[in-house]
Amino acid sequence: MENQIQRQSSGGGAIAWGVILVAAGLFFLAAQYVPDAFGGAAWPLLVILGGVAFLVLGAAVPGVRGFLIPGSIITSTGLVLAVQNATGLWATWTYAWALVAPGSVGVGVILMGILGHDRKAVNAGAGTALTGLVLFLAFGAFFEGLLHVSGLSFGWAAGIVLPLLLIAVGVVLLVLRMARARAVTS
Repeated sequence: MENQIQRQSSGGGAIAWGVILVAAGLFFLAAQYVPDAFGGAAWPLLVILGGVAFLVLGAAVPGVRGFLIPGSIITSTGLVLAVQNATGLWATWTYAWALVAPGSVGVGVILMGILGHDRKAVNAGAGTALTGLVLFLAFGAFFEGLLHVSGLSFGWAAGIVLPLLLIAVGVVLLVLRMARARAVTS
């Protein structure tokens, strides 16, 4: 039984790496003959596609479920880069990193938990993803609302809506924590 499990997991890794190498070879071959397709505004798409490849492999090959975490990290990085490339707001990295890590790491753990039917992993991943989202909002409010790192001005909305949003998220987190503490002591 143990040998069969080892063969299945090592076979899954070989399949995954084989697919990755073939995809990389096809990409480099295409880049030689159609170089304009991968330049300009489309380049973040390459990062996204690389992440999606990891996600598909992690979902399709049980032996390499761990690919879901780097897949979610690479995909979210590509998405952030696509938004920044389209808008020119590169200074948003001062807080967008929170969407990549810990945010997308949590998403990868959620996916692993769902595919592995592991409720604890799903819950842990959700907590990590929520942490990333809260950090993104908090640092975004600070860097954009107070320091205007991107040069954007949100006017009165930044002065009222962002602080209220932070207060609301903080209250929700405190209520959830207190409810969890009560459930443990009951």
